[in-house]
Amino acid sequence: MLHPAILVRGSLLAVVACAVPAAAQTPCDQLTRLALPDVTITSAVLVSAGPFALPGGRGAAASPIMPSFCRVAGLVKPEVKFEVWLPANWNRKFLMVGNGGLAGTISYAAMAAPLQRGYATASTDTGHTADNDGHWAEGHMERVIDYAHRGVHVTTQADKAIVQAFYGVEAQHSYFSGCSNGGQEAMSEVQRYPNDYDGVIAGDPANYPTHLFMGAHLWITQALQNDPGGYLPASKLPVLGAAVYTACDALDGMKDGIIGDPRKCHFDPSALVCKSGDAPDCLTAPQVTTVKKIYQGGRTSGGQQIFPGILPGGEAGQGGWSTWITGTGPGRGSHSTLGMPFFRYIVFEDPNWDFRSFRFDKTPGFDSDVDFTDDKLGAIFNNMNPDLSAFRAHGGKLIQYHGWADPDISPLNSINYFESVQTKIGDTKSFYRLYMVPGMFHCGGGPGPNTFDMITALEQWAEHGKAPDRIVATGGAVKDRTRPLCPFPQEAKWKGSGSTDQEVNFICALPSNK
Repeated sequence: MLHPAILVRGSLLAVVACAVPAAAQTPCDQLTRLALPDVTITSAVLVSAGPFALPGGRGAAASPIMPSFCRVAGLVKPEVKFEVWLPANWNRKFLMVGNGGLAGTISYAAMAAPLQRGYATASTDTGHTADNDGHWAEGHMERVIDYAHRGVHVTTQADKAIVQAFYGVEAQHSYFSGCSNGGQEAMSEVQRYPNDYDGVIAGDPANYPTHLFMGAHLWITQALQNDPGGYLPASKLPVLGAAVYTACDALDGMKDGIIGDPRKCHFDPSALVCKSGDAPDCLTAPQVTTVKKIYQGGRTSGGQQIFPGILPGGEAGQGGWSTWITGTGPGRGSHSTLGMPFFRYIVFEDPNWDFRSFRFDKTPGFDSDVDFTDDKLGAIFNNMNPDLSAFRAHGGKLIQYHGWADPDISPLNSINYFESVQTKIGDTKSFYRLYMVPGMFHCGGGPGPNTFDMITALEQWAEHGKAPDRIVATGGAVKDRTRPLCPFPQEAKWKGSGSTDQEVNFICALPSNK
């Protein structure tokens, strides 16, 4: 039962539709006077075209060249801060961008590109201030719920009302785009609030948070630290990565530094076990056990899978295991730095909680920590509902993508969810497609082509009915390499002639074992 003070309130759009006549426009400096329920607009200022110093926040370092725009900041009760940027040369569309990690900052850097494309664009801190620090949650369940799903929804309502007030008309199309926790926010929108957006992009989504935090973040933290000899230093990752690619690179018929579908890679890290004591070019027996646990994924003591394991392919390279798993020392990888605040301040509400105390037991009649976490937070956080019929009926389009080499969120979670939707409501290709990205790490990076324009693909689908049968990705380890991304379960197959660095030499087809 949610506390009445944090229940989603009535539609702001219904109110503003009555308050603002069609074609009435509100000048930028007068938007602070706009009366919306539970919303305070704290500032509204015109920004001239030119270099714009992005405020502090995730990824906010550069000063991109921006068009002139009205910069609006506001707050939705009780604590949800947001900004919406309104370009002078508007494309009649609205796009909200998602957050990463534990949120707590407005995603200014992600707002730049949509604004440059003419979008009215927005972001929110989801109701708390702090970047991947869980102190904000202790004793504040209303902040937890805002972070979990409410913050994005109420910000969306406020933003649409402000857009209509400023321009005098509603946006013709409304889109949401996010990766990681932003992908979780995207999935929350299509499942919980299916009428908010016409189109949604969900990248590497963390849409099963309780199980992700237990079966990946915590599981990997314990695997690396429970046994003093089990920690795998980053210095050994090149050896592990090289062995993985030696074993599996050519499984797709091309030796190109990319593992096409790592589900087919059955690399056994035991092949690297040291023969004569620890050495830089081998793994000790405890380290082999650690790697096997990481590939296995979290399980209860009875063997029930909590969350799928990390797939082979992301062991070496910047942004791979060295970032997410090993870090620069025990407890410094992102699985730990994200996971531990979640358990200390959101699950157990105890700053002194010790990760070693978590019980993966799941026996009938036994109150395990797995059950406790799910019972307390599952309904608030998890977005695994396969019934997307309401979003489909709204006319919505959903593009989901996931890096096959993601060392943070197992790509199998995206496949599992996609297939569950197909089982529930049948063929999804008219409104929902999944694209697996070979060789891509978490939300980008990695040896495979990992730069692609999902916004244009979504626009073409939602506005012109042109379904994205093929999306071209570029970059990766080979600068000018291009590859097609195909709607799952199709995959990119080389025609057998022509350069494997040019997407025109590939077709999208079902795997040969299908």
